[in-house]
Amino acid sequence: MTPGVSIVADDTRSWGLETAGPGLLLSVPSTGPWARRPALHLEVARDYRLRLRGGQQTLLWTRIDSYWDRAVFVRGTNSAPRFLPALSAPEVRAVDSLPGSESWWTAWNWRMARALIEAPLPVLHAGHWCLRPMLAIAAEKAERHPVSPMEWSFGQPLMPPHSLFAVTQFPLAWAEDWWETLPGQRPGAVLGLRAVSAAEDGRMKSWRKRARDGTLPPILLLFVDILAKWVVLDGHDRLHAALLEGAEPPLLGLWPFIDRPQSWSATREEGALLAAEFQLRTSPTPETVDRVNRMLQFSFTNDQRGTISRAWPLPGGQAAWREELSARRRMGQSPLMDEDDWDWLI
Repeated sequence: MTPGVSIVADDTRSWGLETAGPGLLLSVPSTGPWARRPALHLEVARDYRLRLRGGQQTLLWTRIDSYWDRAVFVRGTNSAPRFLPALSAPEVRAVDSLPGSESWWTAWNWRMARALIEAPLPVLHAGHWCLRPMLAIAAEKAERHPVSPMEWSFGQPLMPPHSLFAVTQFPLAWAEDWWETLPGQRPGAVLGLRAVSAAEDGRMKSWRKRARDGTLPPILLLFVDILAKWVVLDGHDRLHAALLEGAEPPLLGLWPFIDRPQSWSATREEGALLAAEFQLRTSPTPETVDRVNRMLQFSFTNDQRGTISRAWPLPGGQAAWREELSARRRMGQSPLMDEDDWDWLI
């Protein structure tokens, strides 16, 4: 294991989510290999233009409307690199505790933590990370997108994963309306980074057997708060196998977070109250009321822990963005239904 990374049990009680088991906290130093940009990272240009890179590949281009009303996505590749080595049969058999038990989750937590630290294509960067079992919810129970990125004054509260079936689909480009959001596009939706293997593939057959007998290893998800989505880091085929067999897949969530005291701010509290008033103005649903309560608690609490994704400047800025996406458009491999979406994206 690379020296300098500390791992301790997660004692956090303020994530606000129901989890399936115990978790770990990783503290990654800012020296040595961790001072470099990780292989999987976000890059940003003006006006919420985001590029998700994996190794030397662009995995996703995204632009978010400045009013937080909509977003457009275009994939760069359908063959994202493996960020963690493939699990071998002996490694899977080595975890012999009862699946879903505390000892089973503890064993997989530590196995995944070590794999992340030793990964040849690193995902971790300097700072604090949480690795914890997650429970998926129905898409209809997911919260809506915030009115603006400033609705949450400190980082972002974690959103439970949902819409796991989306990993079996692989649209090359799509647009999302964040004002009248479809359930499958609400915060917490799961996004695959590569196409899944065919149902009858040899390795898939092995995973499907494990899904049937309840011994499937957990799928590793990463929360990207600016997109409000979980991306699949490891286990695309395991997730697909569970869905094919109608089994509940074990999910292990990973997210970076900030942990620091927050001084009192009248502006922050006033902004939270205004946002709450706006959301409760007309016949709020129980999910909306719950979201507002969480937001107010979050904004009026001084000692906070919230997830927040780090991004680096996109080399070449907006000009490089336009050039790359114009070239992608000319290739004709990622058409959007609406040409206006292309024009606005570029």
